Amino acid sequence: MKIVSFGPPRCEQPGVLLDDQQRIMPLAPVLARAGLPTLDINAILAFLPFLQPIVESALRDPAETVDVTSTRLGPPVPRPEKIIVAGGNYQSHVDEASGKKNAPSPSEPLLIFKPSNTVIGPHDALVRPAGSEQLDYETEIAVVIGRGGHRIAREDAYDHVAGYMIGNDVTARDMAFKDIGLSPLYSQITRAKGIPTGAPFGPWLVTKDEIPDPHNLRLRCWVNGELRQDGWSSEMIVDIPGLIADFSKVLELSPGDIIYTGTTTGCGAFQNPPVFLFAGDVVRMEISGLGVMETPIADAAGVSR
Repeated sequence: MKIVSFGPPRCEQPGVLLDDQQRIMPLAPVLARAGLPTLDINAILAFLPFLQPIVESALRDPAETVDVTSTRLGPPVPRPEKIIVAGGNYQSHVDEASGKKNAPSPSEPLLIFKPSNTVIGPHDALVRPAGSEQLDYETEIAVVIGRGGHRIAREDAYDHVAGYMIGNDVTARDMAFKDIGLSPLYSQITRAKGIPTGAPFGPWLVTKDEIPDPHNLRLRCWVNGELRQDGWSSEMIVDIPGLIADFSKVLELSPGDIIYTGTTTGCGAFQNPPVFLFAGDVVRMEISGLGVMETPIADAAGVSR
C-alpha cells in the first residue's frame, strides 16, 4: 500500500495511491464509513495494523478518487514529531568523506536531528538559503515509525516500522564546517541540515509489507540528468533494526517519526571538482520499490548566485 498526503502545504489530507498511480483514494471518507473519526497521518500510522485491512478492502472498489495531476503531493508524513539522521552510515560515503578506503566508522550510529518543519513534498522547491554556496544532496531510505517505543529490542524493531520512502538529507556543507579548522567542537551539523525546506520526502510511503528486504534496494540520484549516486542499501554499516534499537535507547520514538538511514557515495561535495545545487537545478532520486522523487532547486528571496 502506498500512503500519500495531498493538498495545499500545511493543509494536506491523507490518502492512498491506487495501483494505476494516477488516482488517490482519500482516507477520511473510508474512515467515516468504517465508523472511525478523522485521523491525521501520524495516528493512521499508529493504528496501521488495524486500519490496513479496512483500507485495502476499500481500494478494491473506491467510492471516490482524486486525480494525481489535479492536486499537489505533499510529504507523506507532513508533521513528524522527530526527524532523525543516521550520519555516516554507508561505508562508501565514509570512505569518500575521509579520502581513503575502509576508513574507520563510528563506534555507534551518529544521531543528528533535523527540525520537523523542514519537510516538503516530492516536487516542492528546495530553497537554497542565504549564506550557503555549497548546498548538497544525499539520497536516503527514510524509515517511518508506526508504533512508538523506548528501548526497543532489535528483534522487535520491524514491529515498530510503518514503511519506507525516499528522503533527501539536504546539507549546506559550508554551514557545517565553517569553523572546523579552529576545533572539532565547532562542527555545525544541525545548522547545516536544519535549513527550511531541507527535508524533501516522497513521493509516497510504501508500507513495509511491500518491501520484504529494505537492505537490498538500489539508490540512484541524478542532477540535471547526470547520474551522481548509484549504490545499494546493503552498504549500511548499521542496519535498520540496529538503528531503531540504538536510537530508542536514548529517545522515545513516536508514530510518524522519520529516520534517515544514510547515503551512498557520489554527493556533490565529493565530485571532482565539487559541484553544488543552485537555482534551476533539478534533483531526481529513485530507490527501487519506493518510486521517484524529482525536486527543483530555487534561491531564497533576495539570494542569487
